[in-house]
Amino acid sequence: MTSQHNPFDLNRIKSEAPVNDLYYFSSCASTNTEALNWARGHDCNNSKLLPALFITPSQTAGRGRGSHSWYSNDGALTFSMLMCVSKQNAVALAARVGLAICEAVDRVITTHSSLACQLKWPNDVFLDSQKLGGILIESPETGVFVIGIGLNVNNSTASLPEMVSNESISIIDTIGSPADINGLLVNIIQLVHEKTTTDGSNPTDISAAWQQRCMFYGTTVCLESGSGLVTGVCHGVDSNGAILIGVNDGIMPFVNGTIRPV
Repeated sequence: MTSQHNPFDLNRIKSEAPVNDLYYFSSCASTNTEALNWARGHDCNNSKLLPALFITPSQTAGRGRGSHSWYSNDGALTFSMLMCVSKQNAVALAARVGLAICEAVDRVITTHSSLACQLKWPNDVFLDSQKLGGILIESPETGVFVIGIGLNVNNSTASLPEMVSNESISIIDTIGSPADINGLLVNIIQLVHEKTTTDGSNPTDISAAWQQRCMFYGTTVCLESGSGLVTGVCHGVDSNGAILIGVNDGIMPFVNGTIRPV
């Protein structure tokens, strides 16, 4: 059952999502932090414990990649999955998760809009060239990953601070009515599970699918990393999830940094 303060149907999530345990917080600083703390005190190799889901309707200090923060308000979907992933399926993990989110969101908006989700390397989800959500992946130990996801679902961007709302979009604003946040959550978890555990998660297939959703594919971008700036044409990602940029020496892969259009 859901309530005014808890939009999540925990019984439905437990029965439909491929998770072995679920931890609900009425409010917390960060679901990723909760998952990391849990991992440090438990045997993550115990197959009966994982995957585990950590979820809250009120995340007060969400973390993004690097020093970035993630702002969320009522109606946003913020959760983390703690799961074991094989070495083979951990390749291009952020790309796999990004594709899972895009496919799930597209199923929600397809009857209301012709828009389709796009991906911005390395970990952002966009819709209509505006940010819909992001991914933060952390690893407390080898083979164990915390996959944090934040999405603007039933929180209108009009309620966000101006510096955030100008660059953001939400599902409710796109389709004109509240989305089934429980169904979306279950679908994302199911698709992440598929892309990280089945034969259909071949890295080459992941690369090709990501390329179709790459928001900067074929455009000139600037990559900024600790080693400096690189400018060239974006060619999507390779089978390892590295961004491919055409430079003087040909198409080169880069594993760190952020990109922006030129």
